[in-house]
Amino acid sequence: MTSRHNGAHGAVHLLTDSDALTASVRRAVRLEATPDGKSLVLVDVDQRKPGTQREVRYEITPAELIAAIRAHGAELPGESHGEAGK
Repeated sequence: MTSRHNGAHGAVHLLTDSDALTASVRRAVRLEATPDGKSLVLVDVDQRKPGTQREVRYEITPAELIAAIRAHGAELPGESHGEAGK
């Protein structure tokens, strides 16, 4: 049985900052799909200041994220661009 997905799904942890002495996480940044798959949420949880926790969420559509990466990211050399066997 195969599963079909329309839109985004899953999550990826982009950054984790841990305190070396206590092994506790001081900051974590992850990108996760919304349950309906129509958008992605960047979640930034910051506990670097003692006694405080700040959580900020940013929302973007998959198409907007793809466009931003294409506009601002660096294309990697040696990637096949539809040419068979290369």
